[in-house]
Amino acid sequence: MNTTATTRHADPDRFLTVPELIERWPIGRNSTYALIKSPDFPRALVLLRQANGQPRSMGYREADIRAFEEAHMVHASELELEPDEDAPASLPPAKRAQPHRRAR
Repeated sequence: MNTTATTRHADPDRFLTVPELIERWPIGRNSTYALIKSPDFPRALVLLRQANGQPRSMGYREADIRAFEEAHMVHASELELEPDEDAPASLPPAKRAQPHRRAR
């Protein structure tokens, strides 16, 4: 019987794919792709190539992503959100707050 606990530690040699980035961040898919296109985002590395030499799978070093997050990401506690009176009172204030939306 294996009693070793399996925990996920930050591995500097681990690579993250775009679907993993989408799950990692509390923003939508389109916003994630827009962030990836920004000039200061870490460069993707080819993880796997097809027989003709074209990239098949791309990934980002986890250490580079962590450094980007520390330098650019805003934590939820730093956001100034307006309270939403329609939300149930049982939810914590962070869950009841809604960002200000522009009227159409």
